[in-house]
Amino acid sequence: MDTNPTSPFRDNVYVAWDAALGGSASGGLRFARSSDGGATFTVTRVDDPHGQGNLVAADPFVGPNGEVYVAWNDYLANTIGFSRSLDGGATWVPATTVASKSIPFDIRIPAESFRGALVYPACDADRSNGPHRGRLSCSWMDLTEAGTTDILYAYSDDRGATWSTPASVGDQLSIDADRFNHWLSVDPVTGGVNVSFYDTRNDTTGERFQTDVYLASSSDGGVTFAPNVRVTTQSSNEHDCDGTFPCQGINYGNQQGDYEGLASFGGVSHPVWTDSRRQLDPATGCRRPYLMEEVFTAAVE
Repeated sequence: MDTNPTSPFRDNVYVAWDAALGGSASGGLRFARSSDGGATFTVTRVDDPHGQGNLVAADPFVGPNGEVYVAWNDYLANTIGFSRSLDGGATWVPATTVASKSIPFDIRIPAESFRGALVYPACDADRSNGPHRGRLSCSWMDLTEAGTTDILYAYSDDRGATWSTPASVGDQLSIDADRFNHWLSVDPVTGGVNVSFYDTRNDTTGERFQTDVYLASSSDGGVTFAPNVRVTTQSSNEHDCDGTFPCQGINYGNQQGDYEGLASFGGVSHPVWTDSRRQLDPATGCRRPYLMEEVFTAAVE
């Protein structure tokens, strides 16, 4: 939604999705806009209408002057794709690339070895009155030289025409750790760039099964990130239950979910994640009599 006070498209509602029908007339990346509070929508196709449409995980976001942007995972070209609209989503420039990557669609890392961790972009624009107003920020997961996964980040100061060299938002570690299932938010008050993600650095099984949620924050528009902050107070394990495998307290087809959430405002970030620390606690009303996963959040300054 466009909430910018001076935008000519203020209060427009935007939705983007993968039509999942390849190169057919109904496929590709679809974008819907509404100027009447969601009562009606007009739908357009963002990517090449003659292309293959092999993409997933569209993420729309809005710039400070009403610019509309969308990024996605092009798993055929193996890139993070990007486009922009300067007329409220009515027309779009030809798709460009944020970055190339190594993992096309998903990867079965130890912590999510059955479902697979999905590759997707999480993006936002700096709508603050700070020095980086208008800067675009995107994060995504990719493979490292060590064979683990990491969360990479890039920014653009020219409405997505060019992007900075991708860099990790995570701490440099002396051990192997996977990072995945991230989300990004740019604080509209401070301009701070924040990225939350799962991280296996505290794993005690020796197999990278246990996860915690961490937050990476930048006060210089994403040029550098401060040491990561651990958000969770207890690790989760969606591979086994204290060594018992398989475990009735785990839905192996839906480990951890794909998308997490993060909202930042006024110097406070609120990551949202699925947490299985109480996976074997009794529960009623579910297919299995356990809590399994719950949704958690926290306030991080």
